[in-house]
Amino acid sequence: MTSVQIAEALLKLEGAATLAALHGPDHKCDEAPVRVAMQRMFPREMPEDLEAGLQLAVTIAWMDVSEQAALNRF
Repeated sequence: MTSVQIAEALLKLEGAATLAALHGPDHKCDEAPVRVAMQRMFPREMPEDLEAGLQLAVTIAWMDVSEQAALNRF
């Protein structure tokens, strides 16, 4: 599985808002539950691929949340 596929699965499972909160200014969400879920979802994947997938998912989530916020201002 590629990091892109992992990111897509995480976005579907957790949602953009939850993933964006992982690295948000308030750090409202703890990454541990997401990492555990990732290991259960993809038990055969290398830790580096899982981390890359998580980082990609968080980046995409931030873009989605920012885009939605910008659209809501108009």
